[in-house]
Amino acid sequence: MHCQVPFHALRRMLSLAIAGVALSFAGIAPLACATKRPVVPPDQLTAQGVERRAALRAELMEKSAPLMMRAALGPKADHTVDVLVLSGGGDYGAFGAAVLRSWKSIEGPDAMPEFDVVTGVSTGALIAPFAFLGTEADLKACENLYRNPKPDWVRTRGILALLPDNASLAEVPGLERELRTAVDRDFAQRMAAESAKGRLLVVNATDLDQGRAQMFELGSEATRALEQDDIERLHLIMLASAGIPGVFPPREIDGTLYADGGVTSNILYGAPVNYEDSLAYRFRKAFPNAGPIKVRYWVIFNNQAVSPARTVQRTWLDVLGRSVEVAIRSSTMTGLRHLYSHAEAVTRRGDGSIEVRWLAIPDDWRPKVEGVFKKETMSELADIGERLGADPKSWKTTAPEM
Repeated sequence: MHCQVPFHALRRMLSLAIAGVALSFAGIAPLACATKRPVVPPDQLTAQGVERRAALRAELMEKSAPLMMRAALGPKADHTVDVLVLSGGGDYGAFGAAVLRSWKSIEGPDAMPEFDVVTGVSTGALIAPFAFLGTEADLKACENLYRNPKPDWVRTRGILALLPDNASLAEVPGLERELRTAVDRDFAQRMAAESAKGRLLVVNATDLDQGRAQMFELGSEATRALEQDDIERLHLIMLASAGIPGVFPPREIDGTLYADGGVTSNILYGAPVNYEDSLAYRFRKAFPNAGPIKVRYWVIFNNQAVSPARTVQRTWLDVLGRSVEVAIRSSTMTGLRHLYSHAEAVTRRGDGSIEVRWLAIPDDWRPKVEGVFKKETMSELADIGERLGADPKSWKTTAPEM
């Protein structure tokens, strides 16, 4: 599976698409032009956005009530809430998928917890439902997908791919097929059942019409999909989160156009702007006699924390690819530092305690072959993830350096 705006891959994806223009003269792929959407007045769009955000906030507040009840009276006696945060990173998601499967094999005090909250962006949004279910079989199935990329996961559109009226430079028929096979009705029923226990599964996509992040709580979405017999909606949300802007097709959901969630937020960790909305504050108010809540964040960054140094050429393609790579990686590290600051603030206020641990691909690793969604690269990253996931000492506990 794939992607956020993939740091390492954007330049190669654009090169692949341009190469596809030439290759298409041999008849590789059909042309697909985007359908014109009706233009909605800006004021109406703004009002729709306000309404949608209010509805999402109400839904998350409603869903957090059983989450707090679970923390107060649930299976963890010390009121611990475990949050798994899965970043974007394209085919490098093979790393995170293998970390989870390997971690699952550990027993004792360092065993993988049952996550109360799972969040994912882009490739992380594709891994997240498997992590949410959390069985050995689910995690193994997810890892197997990343270890065995298919040739048709990404296919350039062909002869006129660069024309401005096209929906995207490439299409993803293989990814769509495998997603629909894996996330079927039975899978959705299991997601809904876990959601009913007070657990949360949240992914992020970018609302292109509003120009901002849009979160989807997939547990509730799974329940609605079953009630309405519309599992395809789940697929659209996951594909939207994973859609590299311009390279992969955007997805229209309820009249709104969505693309890669990594554009607006590459990691989701729920640190609110308003103090009164924080989980720790609300838990203390709701359960004053229960003792302080403890939140543990487990962040898996499906990339390297530090950009590999290289000489950038004076070409628009090289400059564009490098700039996007640096921008998204830098914002991710800034987000992780903010999470550490949030943890310190909550602990100092006495509302509870927050611990943050994170893992990333080693900074000195380099792919041995060129290209994206290459089996050799993805298998090697999965091997690294398997090794780190099996070693509890691999988790970093201090904020990344500037």
